[in-house]
Amino acid sequence: MGRADIGSKYVLAGEPTEWARWLLGDETIRVEERLSGEFQFLMRHSDEVLRARGQEGPFVLVVEVQLRADKRMPRRMQAYAALAEDRYDLPAYPLVLYLLPPGEGVQLPERYHQEFMGLTAHRDFQVVRVWELEAERVVAAGVVGLVPFVPLMRGADEGVIRRGVEVLRERGVGEEVEAALALFASFVMEPEQVRQIVRWDMAVLKESPWYKQILEEGLQQGLQQGLQQGILEGQREAILHLLRVRFDPTGPALEPIAEGLAEIEDATLLQDLLVEAMRTESLEAFQERLSLLSEG
Repeated sequence: MGRADIGSKYVLAGEPTEWARWLLGDETIRVEERLSGEFQFLMRHSDEVLRARGQEGPFVLVVEVQLRADKRMPRRMQAYAALAEDRYDLPAYPLVLYLLPPGEGVQLPERYHQEFMGLTAHRDFQVVRVWELEAERVVAAGVVGLVPFVPLMRGADEGVIRRGVEVLRERGVGEEVEAALALFASFVMEPEQVRQIVRWDMAVLKESPWYKQILEEGLQQGLQQGLQQGILEGQREAILHLLRVRFDPTGPALEPIAEGLAEIEDATLLQDLLVEAMRTESLEAFQERLSLLSEG
């Protein structure tokens, strides 16, 4: 995937014994080898598959990092664990790391269970809710593999995030991991504030699978809201929603753009602007492009 891929393989690859002990609560665990998470026979892929050893002997730790709730997760974890056990001939310990809390009333299941024609299939898996972890404790313990997620944790503030950045730099984990922390810090802080704390490289951030997923979700939400108001209005709302997700502008900053979009009655032109909103480097660049297209 290249150097700019700041997905979980970069974040969790750093000091895996350290974060495995932290999450599983077992100081005897030792990660012995990073295994392949590719199960090509069934086109399955898990974020991390590690050969580890703990109090109960050797096992395979199967880790999935998930941005938001996924109703298919029980079936996925059942498949990952079973494939890992078959491939490596060791018991599997499946674990899901959820980064963002689900919507109100949405449950995060912790087991797969199916009964069919008198047969029962059952698999438990551990669920870690990142927003319930204490940011201070993770930073104080220096758990490098979890520090990039600190902005999403309980009690995270600018001071804690700054200390988290210091931990990453002291351990020399690389700019990709720091960029991941910057991405999640942007959820709770203004972009300029993040730039003052973390190396903010948009070229790196844009290659993150999490960044792409966030943009796609923002686009889908904007379209769903707008479609209720008509196709043209839906396109306008999708553009504005996408710009909010990407640049987090205040109301006044979006007003001239909203006014410019309101004057456009060409659905094809609005579609071009929607693509532009996904690619533009800044709000100012989009405003300039909007003016050119409107005049043309």
